[in-house]
Amino acid sequence: MGMRFLAFALLFGLITLFPLPAKSDPSDSLIIQMALLRMVERLDFLANASFGPSVVHPQPQSRYWAVVGEAVSGAMTGHMKNHVFVAAVRLICDDDGKADCWRLEKLAIDNQIVLDRGGEL
Repeated sequence: MGMRFLAFALLFGLITLFPLPAKSDPSDSLIIQMALLRMVERLDFLANASFGPSVVHPQPQSRYWAVVGEAVSGAMTGHMKNHVFVAAVRLICDDDGKADCWRLEKLAIDNQIVLDRGGEL
């Protein structure tokens, strides 16, 4: 019984001294990529849009980010229009590289709400 206790105590000590690294958040570039993918899937007029720089804003809830950026649509028709967007995306499973693990929660284009699944941003 003494050896088992000693082994357990040693293992517990190692775990507390050297905890396993927490899964890190995805990179900003991946978050932006997935937000844009979900936006294009949702809105046909963005299918051939070009996107300018975007900024990621982590939200208080875990695995939830807002992406703010610019898009230019209409290049194919010659009727180009600038847009400002805010897209909130949530990572809903562990494989952040898989598109199906990302859900578009909220989307506003040019100050108009296009999608709102509820909840705070």
